[in-house]
Amino acid sequence: MRSACLLVAALVAAFAVNVTAAAQKVHPFEAPPVLVEEGAPAAAAVPLTAQPGPCRPQGMVSRNGPIVTARLDFVRAHFTINNPDPTDPQPNGDDPVELRSYGGCKSGPLINVRPGDTLRVNLVNKLNVDDPSCLESPPSGLGLPPGVSCFNTTNLHTHGLHVSPAGNSDNVLLNITPQTQFPYEVNIPADHPAGTFWYHAHRHGSTAVQVASGASGVLVVRGNSPYTPPSPGNPRPIADIDTILHDVNGTPLPEQFFLFQQIAYACFANQPNQPGGPWQQIWTSQGLYNASSSQAVQNAPWICPLPTEGNPVSPGVVENFSLQLDSPSIWDTNGRFTSINGVVQPTITLPAGQIQRWRFVHAGIHDTINVQIVRAKPVRGNNLIATSALTGNRREQLPDLLTTCLASPDTLIPQFEIASDGLTRTKLHQIHASTTGGVMESNYLQPGYRSDVLVVFPDEGDYCLLDQAAPAQERASNGAGGQGPSTPQLLAYVHVRGGTAVTTDLRVYVEQALYDANPQLPAAVRDGLKTGDLDPWAPFVALAPPSGTDTQKAVFTIKGPPPGSNFPLFQVNGQSYDPDVVNITRQVNTTDDWILSAQGEPHIFHIHVNPFEVMDVTMTLQNGQQQSIYDKDGNCMPGIVSGDSQQLANQYCGMRHTFRDTIFVENNFQVHIRTRYDRYIGEYVLHCHILDHEDAGMMLNVAIVPDVNQPGGGLGMKMRHRAPATPVSDTSSHQMQGTMPMPAHK
Repeated sequence: MRSACLLVAALVAAFAVNVTAAAQKVHPFEAPPVLVEEGAPAAAAVPLTAQPGPCRPQGMVSRNGPIVTARLDFVRAHFTINNPDPTDPQPNGDDPVELRSYGGCKSGPLINVRPGDTLRVNLVNKLNVDDPSCLESPPSGLGLPPGVSCFNTTNLHTHGLHVSPAGNSDNVLLNITPQTQFPYEVNIPADHPAGTFWYHAHRHGSTAVQVASGASGVLVVRGNSPYTPPSPGNPRPIADIDTILHDVNGTPLPEQFFLFQQIAYACFANQPNQPGGPWQQIWTSQGLYNASSSQAVQNAPWICPLPTEGNPVSPGVVENFSLQLDSPSIWDTNGRFTSINGVVQPTITLPAGQIQRWRFVHAGIHDTINVQIVRAKPVRGNNLIATSALTGNRREQLPDLLTTCLASPDTLIPQFEIASDGLTRTKLHQIHASTTGGVMESNYLQPGYRSDVLVVFPDEGDYCLLDQAAPAQERASNGAGGQGPSTPQLLAYVHVRGGTAVTTDLRVYVEQALYDANPQLPAAVRDGLKTGDLDPWAPFVALAPPSGTDTQKAVFTIKGPPPGSNFPLFQVNGQSYDPDVVNITRQVNTTDDWILSAQGEPHIFHIHVNPFEVMDVTMTLQNGQQQSIYDKDGNCMPGIVSGDSQQLANQYCGMRHTFRDTIFVENNFQVHIRTRYDRYIGEYVLHCHILDHEDAGMMLNVAIVPDVNQPGGGLGMKMRHRAPATPVSDTSSHQMQGTMPMPAHK
């Protein structure tokens, strides 16, 4: 161990450059890249309120009426990721990486569609067929758990879209192998809600490795249906929130996209012909980390030294599932930074008083991001936030961060959430310093979550976009990892320059601005904007109760290794994933209540195709009984959010009767949801959106069929014995079986 540490020190010292100045270099905020539109300049494919990032991804996009056609190349891309650590020996502090990428950029290209569009994506898998993880007997050094395999085989999931899961639509039960391509066709219904969604790799066994490598991108459904009054024939007309988010001159509010990625790249020492294969030895500040390393080395930050003779160093890659991903604490210890559109700690500049729409997408695989916006103050007379000059690894930045970005009722800038998981809320939800229990609220983003917020900065100055530290009660494995960092982390510098100062309450300012900008609305609807009423633009209202009493369940558990295995069992309802088994069969156009729970540690429930309504969240009392965390008005009860042992209930506040597709399930809590299997039949999945858990087996297959009472669920040509033919003259009617009224939605 001593020799390994000396070797690392020598490598860093021998090849270090003047990285302190490089690490302090300002890295401007970058919007996601966009595909070049065929037959038009690149700007034609860009939304009006955002500019594209500097990277031009491989692939093309075109529009022919309602048909959007895109070619998306899945490639092994070479680029750099900036590292603020001043000891980083790479020139300018830019770590070279070699990652699986959509189009070759740091983040996948932004894809824009409209309700009623057909999205055709030709996914071209250009990865190498030489894939050690896909061999019948993979190299022993990879230490692959059962089911984890084939890192170069992929598919595509349009996360959150209400579309068909069958055939070549949003079908994650496909294998797109290296050096092949596949034509996806996703028909977006005309009544699909406008909102923020995303796409990512979802082939079972390789999902976590590919998403942790950056295989994800933002997908936006842009709506242009204005508010129209209800009528007897159309009691809930479609109205898109996009149509009211503009200023008094009709100019759309500026928007920013935040694709949060937790790219767990590591640089390996791949000695030629080493036993057990490649990708076993990770360079760290304390020596080489492998499966048998001491705890001290396992907890050391990862580094990418420059190679010397006899000491190879790979580019930063994501190749070893067990070493890089399969741990609740690995993101806290590896020293890597959460990036935004591929940039670490970028600098955002905007004017005071300007209302912007920020679209947050959590595209990480494991750890919660607790988003806060905090006014900065100088550190020891130096405003490090103003100069974008915070340096060091995450631990080394901590002292300055705790001083300059301290959250308090006076420094916390509220976020006004208008949509969660892409779906417009019925009422604007303020995320701020709570008056109940003195809690500093965060925008709690779990992997898979989206949150659209309106933000406005009151005056000139410098602000911190933070991933706030999570209390120990919010962290998995007795505080050892997951569900938020152990210490706060800086996500971005925010510089507010120019503009007009806001002297009134920020919520009043935002609501009044929406009111002033929309004089075309009926008086009652327009007046509602001054109290945050968004119900006219919300796509869903409360679902009617199910007709039966059968309640579905999803219980997430991790069990110890079975005899003869070194790997634990990741299960839902006591079963590990079997791709050949349909675990749950339900009938189209019916409604179910579900109860979600986790045993041992928290998990994240995600189900494809249909969103669900959060009906209640209950906690387990000492006597074993369940008690709702909400009062009669749907607010969190004061004792719930202020108790030392129940801080985690915070993130459920404001969720009651919202519609989502992904939700955190905390140990000792039960999440009660209601969903309707609307419109589409086919087979899809539910799973834990901690993606290393999913790959390890925490997933089930769900089949939605025409009629659960018929042979084969009404699919195929399986038929019961036919009754005698009915005479033609018989005028008896035939009643349709198994159908129910459509849900009340727009």
